[in-house]
Order: sequence, then C-alpha cells, then structure tokens
Amino acid sequence: MLVIDLESPPGPAGCPRCGRVAESRGRKQISLIDAPMGAAPVRVRWRKRRFRCVDDACAQKSFTEQDTAVAAPRAQLTVRAISWAVAQMRRENASVQGIARQLGVSWKTVWRHLKPVLERLAADESRFAGVTTLGVDEHLWHHVSTKPVEDGGRGPKELTGMVDLTRDASGRVRARLLDLVPGRSARAYADWLHERGEQFRDQVQIATLAPFAGYKKALDDELDDATAVLDAFHVIKRLFGDLVGVRCPGRDWRVGVEVPEDQKR
Repeated sequence: MLVIDLESPPGPAGCPRCGRVAESRGRKQISLIDAPMGAAPVRVRWRKRRFRCVDDACAQKSFTEQDTAVAAPRAQLTVRAISWAVAQMRRENASVQGIARQLGVSWKTVWRHLKPVLERLAADESRFAGVTTLGVDEHLWHHVSTKPVEDGGRGPKELTGMVDLTRDASGRVRARLLDLVPGRSARAYADWLHERGEQFRDQVQIATLAPFAGYKKALDDELDDATAVLDAFHVIKRLFGDLVGVRCPGRDWRVGVEVPEDQKR
C-alpha cells in the first residue's frame, strides 16, 4: 500500500458562517482512499487545519478546513478515486465489487460514493446533444429471478441499450452508451425515444438496430424520417451464420484457411 501525506500551508481563514478571521486550533489527520497506483491501493493522510470562531455570538464555534478538489466533506473516497472508479465502469466494464477490491474497501463504501455521481450523470441531458446516428440492442443483465431490487433481487433480466454511433470530424465512431432501460420490446424503445423530445428525434439521421421486429416498430413510430439499417455486428454474424458448412474447392469458408489435401472435396 502507498501512503501520500497531504497538508495545506498555514494562513488566515474566515469563519464559514460569519466571515470573521478564525483562530487556528492545530491540525487533525484523516485518512482517505485514493485511486490505485498500478496494482497498489493508495491512502491519503490529510492533516486538515482546525479553527475556532472568535465571535462568541456566532453559532459556528469551530470548523475544519474543506477542499472539494480533494474530497467532499465526510467522504472516504477522494475526488480522484471517484473519477477513476467511474472511468473503470465506463471503459473497462468494471463491477462495483471489482472496484472495491482494487481500492481495498467494501462494496457499500464504493456504492455510497458512486451512486450520487452516477445519478447526476444519468440526469444530465447534455449527453444526447449532437447524436445523429443512434444504435440500439438488447442486453441480458443476469440469469436469475426478476425479483425487484428493493426486495433483494436483481431486477429485470432484459434491458434495452441505446448507443451514440455518430462519427466525429476525423470519421471515428463515438460509441458512447447513452442509456439503459428495463425491458426488450417495441414499447421500451419507443417510450425512450418519445421521452427524449422532438428536437432529439429530429437530429437522428441514421438508426441502427438488431434484427428484432420490436425495435423496428419503435423506429417506424418515433423515427420515421431516419434511415433504419442493420448494425454491422449482426450483418457479419448473419453472413457467417449462413456460410457455416459451405466449402469451395481448396478453401474452408468457415475459418478462412487452406484445407489439407486429404480433406478437400
């Protein structure tokens, strides 16, 4: 485990309630969980400054310095650790348990810090701006009971996922997950499209989808001006599925390699 010692330089500080210059009362050390460095967990020992308000009429009495660039008040994870964890979930498909294992803390500790951040990101509608190519596909979340999460279960098995497939100025596809909603049906997708509003629907020019009639119906109902196309993954999957067992002289099309002489036919 790596340990980082942190403290701010001495200097005057104002009372957060009345604004008067406070009296220094030394320092108090707290331990924070930081983003790992390589495979090693990291801890930050922050020697926070303590103060007492000199105004006897002020209700604040005493307070400790805060720096939201380091960590939120009463948080156990640093801002950097939370940002790292969100990035792990986005780019590496990491689970909360996997993140907790790398940080050396419990599942509950990680989720308590990540949940409000993820809820805030999910409520940010700005991620839907500029989406001109929209993809959709089903996602099987688990293989157990559909018992609600609030009752100790894992919730719905099937989800519908929407992805931004818009190309940037250099021609590269963004490939950003925009949303996940419960269910795999025309209604699940159509309701999501309707909730995005007319401005979002008007900007979508191309809509890719899996070979599922329900999603096509939702597009016909909500994105009738967009060009609907089968996504590349399912085109290739269907193509090679149709070619299974097909052989040409001297070549096996199933694997695309030369066939030994004694197997040619």
